[in-house]
Amino acid sequence: MGFLDRLKKVFSSKHEEVESEETEFHDPHEKRLTEAFVQRQQSVIDDAMDELESNVVKVKDEPTPTAAPAYDAGDVELSDLLSADEQLQDYSELNTVEHHSVEEMGDHLESATLVGDLPEEIEF
Repeated sequence: MGFLDRLKKVFSSKHEEVESEETEFHDPHEKRLTEAFVQRQQSVIDDAMDELESNVVKVKDEPTPTAAPAYDAGDVELSDLLSADEQLQDYSELNTVEHHSVEEMGDHLESATLVGDLPEEIEF
């Protein structure tokens, strides 16, 4: 009981009985669950100890290599792959844009607005 409670009790006309004792919850299944947990843990420990103490050594076999399928021809001539009218194309430069100056890019961010946790609007 704190100082304020004592002060209230002195100046109040009626006496209030306050129970400060709280009941603690006890799970009725706690003992059974604890025993089941201990049994599971012990079985895992026993299995591990049996495995460590056993004299049998388990060796994993290396996988056997598989032969290439019959349709793999191996060596191929370049002329077999290309037809007479087909040309090789270089796709490494596809969709590449080159800017010579910053001015030609324009002010595309001028009308952009920021949405988020900022308290005020920011101008670019």
